[in-house]
Amino acid sequence: MKGFKLIMMLAAFALQSACALFPAKIEHPALTLPFIKNSGNECYYLDEFMPVPDSLVTGKSGAMSLRHYTYNAANYKDWESKQVILSFYSNDDRCWSLFEEYYVMR
Repeated sequence: MKGFKLIMMLAAFALQSACALFPAKIEHPALTLPFIKNSGNECYYLDEFMPVPDSLVTGKSGAMSLRHYTYNAANYKDWESKQVILSFYSNDDRCWSLFEEYYVMR
């Protein structure tokens, strides 16, 4: 019986060590982003409808405000799941226009 307990303890220790060396990859479900046109004539009130991004970078360039939304796993337009970065500009911090879209294939 003591030998069995020892074998089980060693097996548990080995499994714990293997899990520490090879962590499980956690897949996050892709978020579906709203279809946004790349046009200066569009006006988007981002705070009202954009999903919470994985990261958001804000800044200014002269009088123009900038926002860069990054989604690590997103479906956007007809693209497959991938990292999506949408960049917007605004002159009044309310109405935003899309000016750049980036996506990274996985």
